[in-house]
Amino acid sequence: MAKSSLHIGKHIALLIILFSGLIIPCRGEAQTRELLLKAGYIEKFTHFVDWSKNPFSKDSLFKVAVIGDKKFSLALEQIFSNIKVNEKSVKVTYITSVDQIKDNMILVISKSIGSDKLDEILDYTTGKTILTISEKDGYGVRGSIINLVVVDEFIRYEINRVTLGKSGLKMNSLLIKSGTLVGTK
Repeated sequence: MAKSSLHIGKHIALLIILFSGLIIPCRGEAQTRELLLKAGYIEKFTHFVDWSKNPFSKDSLFKVAVIGDKKFSLALEQIFSNIKVNEKSVKVTYITSVDQIKDNMILVISKSIGSDKLDEILDYTTGKTILTISEKDGYGVRGSIINLVVVDEFIRYEINRVTLGKSGLKMNSLLIKSGTLVGTK
């Protein structure tokens, strides 16, 4: 019991540190730094989501796909290189089409994805146990479960409770309360 409390305490401390406001510089290296910071957020999100209803949760690898910006997949590979999720090694894959989403637990939708493509992606993922994470203003309201946004040079995140509810994923209340709820109508 004490070990469990310590484990939860570590996660809460990590959340506080992570979400206390990571400043993004406004220079040439900002894009790479921003992607690494967002990748760090995504890694932390994995500690607060339950994928047990995902038919691929029994696979030997925890699969993350990135559609849009290949640089985002490289940032995620760097973050997840020595990290396990649910005691599984993480495989990050860059994909270019919706039919490649298949057996992934997380789908990262980069800001280079346009509105029409987003609709196609969300048509495929909504109602499935795939955590969709986008990074473009308005994409949380449109149906991405988590949307990473930059507000006053800080990374923040939105959570679409409606899409989350349809997904069958369970999200820890600490993560929900730390984000901004969108698409609740």
